[in-house]
Formats: sequence, structure tokens, C-alpha cells
Amino acid sequence: MMKMKVKALCHKTTVILVDDHNLVRRGLGALLHSEGHYQVVAEARDGEEALRCVAAVDAEVMILDLSMPRMNGLETLRRLRETNPCIKVLVLSMYDDEQFVLQAFRSGANGYILKQSLEDELFAALHAVEHGERYISSSLSAHVSATVSDDATLVCDELTRREREVLQLVADGKTTQDIADGLGISWHTANRHRANLMHKLKVHNQLDLVYAGVRMGLMMMK
Repeated sequence: MMKMKVKALCHKTTVILVDDHNLVRRGLGALLHSEGHYQVVAEARDGEEALRCVAAVDAEVMILDLSMPRMNGLETLRRLRETNPCIKVLVLSMYDDEQFVLQAFRSGANGYILKQSLEDELFAALHAVEHGERYISSSLSAHVSATVSDDATLVCDELTRREREVLQLVADGKTTQDIADGLGISWHTANRHRANLMHKLKVHNQLDLVYAGVRMGLMMMK
């Protein structure tokens, strides 16, 4: 019994760090190491790599940036929740816009803190999400916090996974042919996805399509 207690006391929460900036990951790793309760078991530079890490290692918490190349944090969250509903996800973001916060929680986030509040709030946020609580950065408005609380059960947007991929590529400035080549689909299929996006988001040109996606928190601008 004594050995079991010692083992429990020594347990460290396993963490995956996901951010496309090496310095941010190093800083996070150093903070976590200094506290002593956390162990970084994997690092990823984008969403695709993050999903591979989740499949390869046993982690309890993911600290996830929203703005990343190839696959942004919102899409990473959506795909992660399709296969792993148990891992706790703390979003670390520079975006304080209400739509991004709401969309992060709709997509499966457990907590949301701003990068500028990292040193002050990281461990409080981690403690909250580890224990099944929702955490929202204190520097965000009370209105956002209340809205998230009321809105957390809303279903994710009606766009398909492929449409979200196309939307992100449009925001990255890719042409229809670029999108087709990148996704391995025909030009006509890529163009149909773009047309479906415009119909669903009620816009009539590419610029308004990008603005609508950002405003609704469906994707990130690089």
C-alpha cells in the first residue's frame, strides 16, 4: 500500500505541445519542467504532426496553438475529437475575438488562454482542465465567458471536413488548381467545393468568403 501511494504522488501529467514556433515550445517546456508536475512526451509543429503524436504516445493533455501552417488548431481539434474524446486540450492563442473562443470550445477545447497571459495563467488553466473544468483566460471579457458557458453544447459548423480544408487553402491564397493539386482532386471538384462554401456562407466572391470564414471562427488567417 505504501508503494502505491508513493507511485501516485510521483505521477506526472503527460503533455503534448503543439506550436509552429520552436521558441514557444521551448518556453512552454521550461515552464512545465520548472513546476515539476508535468512531463512533455511529444512536440508537434502543426496539426497533422499533432494527430500523429496523439496516436503514438499516451498523453493526458495537449497544449494547442490555433494559428499553424498546413492544418490550423481548429481543424486539429475537430479531427482529434473524432478519434480521441478523452485527451484534455488547452488552447493557447493570440486571438481574443469572441468567435475564435466560441469556435474553439465548439470544436472540443477544454480551456482557452491568451499567449500574453501564459506565465500568469498556464498552471491554473492546466489544473482546471485536468479536473474536468472549463477555463477561459481572465483577460477575456465576462461576456465571452458567459457566452461560452451557454454555448458549449452547440454543434460544430455545418461545413464538411473537405470544405473546411478548401476554405483554409482559399485563405492561404491558393488558386482552384492549387487546391485541386494539393488535395488530390479534380479542378471541377475543387471548384464545386468553393461554390458550396460560398452558398453555405452566403457570399459571392473569394474575398468575402475569406472574411466570412475568419469572422465565424472557421479558419485562421496566416
